[in-house]
Amino acid sequence: MNVFYRNPLADSLLTIQNFTNPQRGYFFYFRTLCLRMQTRFSQLMPLDDVPVVFLHGNPHLENFAIVAQGAGLVDFDRARLGPYSWDIVRFLCSLSLKRSKRDKSFLPDRVLQYFLEGYKRSFSAPDLPYKSLGDFLKLKKVNWGLTTTDYLKKNIKWAKKLRQNALPPEDEWVQGVLNEYLTSRNEHHLLQTHYLQEAGQALGSLGNQRVLVVLAPHDETAHDSLLLDLKTVYQDADTHFFKTPVEHHGERMILASDLYAPRLEENMGFFTYQNQQYWGRKVPTEAIKLKGWLSEVRQVDLAYCVATQLGRAHRLSLKNSLPEDLLAHLDAHFGQILKVGQQMNEEIMEAHKDYLLRVSQEKNIVLPPRVVKVRKSVKTNKSTKKKQPPPKK
Repeated sequence: MNVFYRNPLADSLLTIQNFTNPQRGYFFYFRTLCLRMQTRFSQLMPLDDVPVVFLHGNPHLENFAIVAQGAGLVDFDRARLGPYSWDIVRFLCSLSLKRSKRDKSFLPDRVLQYFLEGYKRSFSAPDLPYKSLGDFLKLKKVNWGLTTTDYLKKNIKWAKKLRQNALPPEDEWVQGVLNEYLTSRNEHHLLQTHYLQEAGQALGSLGNQRVLVVLAPHDETAHDSLLLDLKTVYQDADTHFFKTPVEHHGERMILASDLYAPRLEENMGFFTYQNQQYWGRKVPTEAIKLKGWLSEVRQVDLAYCVATQLGRAHRLSLKNSLPEDLLAHLDAHFGQILKVGQQMNEEIMEAHKDYLLRVSQEKNIVLPPRVVKVRKSVKTNKSTKKKQPPPKK
């Protein structure tokens, strides 16, 4: 039985739409399978003697972000203690699925060589900062100096989400969550220079609840606005190989962020409100996520960049093992890690095809018509047409 099969009748209409998207439905399907992949990984590969680190937990390519402070893996909802090789296989599986030219191989040899080089470099010298991307910041013109006040006025991404499901600023939930967040950061003084202007609720890409709050300055010439994202956290149960190192899951996320991507997230806090754990941050005014297909050159760049991030963090959080033991284990088992990753990817793609088939056959699932953008044919300018010679007599 393929452990990655899902029943579409158990999914929301939005989830089904995401999974059936012709461009990236299979990758969204892959994204939702983190915990199932951990279970399958432990079935396919012996993990009892694998060195343990504080894992990123979910290092896939759509968790890679470019912000004003730098570029790297973010989104630490699944960060836990576990076998170091999990981070490697989850990332390489995502890289394999994002290739613009896919064949029967898992990944090109050059990509794997650069990954290993980057991982060992940072693992052996964790005092060095991890490498950022080569030229990604040049690929898109970005206003890195955009203020939050202007971001809100232009109604960009998170501002739009806030206003789609607006809540009154005096709402009890809004007030309670904001108060606990400010307490966690010892920042109640902000309410002397700012006031609660707007609030709204939104869902994360995998369904977690979040409150979005705008603190506007009394004096715009002296202070910028603050857009806060205060979201509920995943509280995954411990397993034999994957365990949470602290009691509060919001604190777990902050510890992981400080370890893997220092300074990429700003104004982080963790707190509990009405028995629900939360994590909070300031929303960046610009954040680029990787959505498209990757050439081999881009795969090499990303493989090296992420490998240095993982290698550095794994060395700094290594538990009950010597550094040379982890490197020896990596050298001895890297080929097996790749085979397991390729097998899981094949099983996921098989499960996704089955999912699409079941959706197409299920009469109780009615999807709205998908808007298809059709490329318009270029009209020929009559004035530039070559005149045909007159027919020969």
